[in-house]
This record gives sequence, C-alpha cells and structure tokens, in this order.
Amino acid sequence: MFRLHIMLAVLAGLVWGMIGFAIGAEAKAVKSPRAHKIRVLLVTGGHGFEHEPFLDVFRSQPDLVVQEVKQPDAQAWFAPDKADQYDVMVWYDMWQDISEQARKDLLELLNHGKPLVAIHHCIASYQEWPEAIKIVGGKFLLDVATGRAISVAKDNGKLNVKLADHPVTRFMKDFTLADDEIYGKCEILPGVKPLMSTDNPENNKLLGWVHTYGKSTVVYLQPGHGLATYKDPNYRRLVGQAIRWAAGQLPEESEDGFVSLFNGKDLTGWHVMGKPEAFKVMDGVIRSESGKEGLWLRSDRQYCDFILQIEWRVGKNGNSGVFLRSRIEGYPWDTGQEVQISNEHRDDLHCTGSLYGRVPVDPRPDESADVWHEYEIQCRGPFYRIFADRVPVVDVDQRDVPAMKDFPLCGYIGMQDSHNDTGWIEFRNIRIKELRAATQPAK
Repeated sequence: MFRLHIMLAVLAGLVWGMIGFAIGAEAKAVKSPRAHKIRVLLVTGGHGFEHEPFLDVFRSQPDLVVQEVKQPDAQAWFAPDKADQYDVMVWYDMWQDISEQARKDLLELLNHGKPLVAIHHCIASYQEWPEAIKIVGGKFLLDVATGRAISVAKDNGKLNVKLADHPVTRFMKDFTLADDEIYGKCEILPGVKPLMSTDNPENNKLLGWVHTYGKSTVVYLQPGHGLATYKDPNYRRLVGQAIRWAAGQLPEESEDGFVSLFNGKDLTGWHVMGKPEAFKVMDGVIRSESGKEGLWLRSDRQYCDFILQIEWRVGKNGNSGVFLRSRIEGYPWDTGQEVQISNEHRDDLHCTGSLYGRVPVDPRPDESADVWHEYEIQCRGPFYRIFADRVPVVDVDQRDVPAMKDFPLCGYIGMQDSHNDTGWIEFRNIRIKELRAATQPAK
C-alpha cells in the first residue's frame, strides 16, 4: 500500500508538472492586451491592390485597429456623426468623384484637426477639386479628359529611401525598396516638410512629407505598391510610426515639464543600493560593469504618475534594467516593476522592453549592443506604456495582469547594475515629467 501511495503521488506530480508546463507555455504564447488602441479609418477604392497583404501592414501592429471603408461609400464617413468613430484617416484610394456635401464635411473635419495619413496612389485622387492638392500636399497629374497620366508612373522600380530627421523616422535607418512604383513629374507644394527622399532620377526627389491643413496633421508616403513593399519591415514601421505621430501617440518632443535627474557629473540625487564602486560617472554617463555587486541605483525620492525618458547602451551579452515604483526594502524587481535591458537571447517575456516576467513585448524591439537606445516609460495610475526607440512595445493596465494588479502606484525609480558574468551598462539623459494623478475607473 505504501508503494502504491508513492506511485500515485509520483504520477500526480508528473500530471501536474505537465499541466504546469502547458499553462506556462500557453502564458508565454499569449500576447498581453493593449490598454489603448488607435482607431484607423482606411479608405480604399478606385485602384487595385493585393488586399490581404496590404491589410497585414496594419494587422502586424498591435496598437492599431483598422476599419476599411470603400469608395464611394467612404465619403459618408467624413460626416460629423461618424467622425468620433476613428482617430486617424488613412487614404489608400484613387477616386475622382466627390460630392459637394462630402467636400464640405471633409474640410470641416480637417479644420477641426482630424489627422490624415495619405499613401501611394491616393495622390492622384480628386483631380478636378483644387483643394485636394492643398490637403495632401502634392498631386499626381492626370489628363482629366482622357484619364492618361501627365506625371510618370513605372512598375518594378528601385527606391533607395533616405530618411530625414523627424519624429516619424527617429531610430530608423535608410533602406531600399527593390520593387515599388516610380512616380515622376508630380506637383509638390513648396511648403511641405521633407520626410524622406530618393536618388532615383526617374522619381520625384521627395518620397514623403508632412504638413498641416487646417488644424490637421497630414503625412504623405509615396511607397506602397505591391507585395514586396507590404512585407518590408522598414515600410511597416514607417506606416505605423506615421499613424502614431499623426495621432499624437509618439513620445513627446517638447521639453516642457521635464526635469533632469542626472547632472552628467556625479551621482547627486541617487543612492547606490549595494557596493558604491559598482556605479561611476564617466564622460557624462552613468556606467556599471559586471562583477561589482552594485544591485541598483535608486532615486532620491518616490514618484507616482510620470513620464520617464532615459537613454541606455549595453555591452555584448549585457543584462540590466530600469525599475519603476520600487521600494527600498527587498529586491526592486520584486517590490516594483522592471523594464528589462538585455543583449542576451531571451523570450518576449524577459527581453528588452518587457515588464520583466510579467508583460511580454509586442513587437520585439532592437536589442543591439554598443549603440544608444531610448526608453520613454509612461506611468499613469495602473497604466504602463513603454516605448523602445519610439516604438510602443508594452501598453497595459496592471489590473488586467494578475502578477501586477496589487502593486503600489508610487515608489522609487532606479537603474540596475550590470549583473551578469561579463558586460556593462551605461545611462544618460535621464529626465522625468511628473503628472497630476488622474482618477482611474474601478475594476
């Protein structure tokens, strides 16, 4: 009987172990729900395209939710009674007829500040409406009587994309689209601000721009033709960042309200929780090298609701992190939240940008060693939003995460030492903007 009990206990342990393994595997596979999403009204019609692959450009970005509306019915969505149902318009149509009522509604919409991202062939829309070029900022010219192109369009063109310095393109690198469509001899308004250009002599030099119409932010992106472009990760990021910027959902550019937490000279305002020699200031940066048992560097006081901006650079196979709302007692990754920094190969729940072991990233950010990266971390009540190199990788309500829901909403900010066997971590440009605590809905 004793042996039977042992056998049953072992069997039960194996069963529960298998269940636990399955639950753990499932938990890692499930993406965290987004606390906030940008509602995109996608206008199509009048020009053929590979439908599902193009929609995948948007579906691949977890903070976007897209509603497609086709011309001519799309024009009804310019009306005031529908405008509250979306945050940003994306035009990917090529349509000519627009009613007087639709013109009136659209102008009112733009004069009230509804953002617009215009893509590829929509620059040829509304040829007989003089206001269209002012809205988009440019025009692909057609002979209205015959429908033939006055501007130049050629398939299978190579576009070397050179990016301008702009919030949409920050942390992106120049790239090449090997098979897109050439647009030449287009009319482009002189007041637009360049976003990207190309050296292809058959194409207009400008490939994209930004400007303002009424009170609305407008972005135009010329590329957007065919499967190869739709699948290109640089193109997908460009479209996503353009939508986020137009919607006001990228990290703040203004310095208003931000206070520096690091003077670039010494550790004034910080406390080493561990051996003091583990953190030092060199050449205007805070540096920690592995093997010196520094544990973490803690802020002078506690913070509740805030926006934290911090730049970091990690060595090969390095491992560190940024702590949020932690306590002095205990380990900061246990008492608060840790935004991971790593150049080691880890899963999405433990890699750079994750709320370590609690909320995985989506998408996965760049983890390159020896180059400067940037976090903007927004803590508003129970909401945590993390931008890694200006891409939103976490956006979560802690009340929806069992492992987080009971954590306090105030605590210390800190930086972890370089705590693996080899490696180093550096921090600079540490700034914080405290926010007035908002009343959060109960759950």
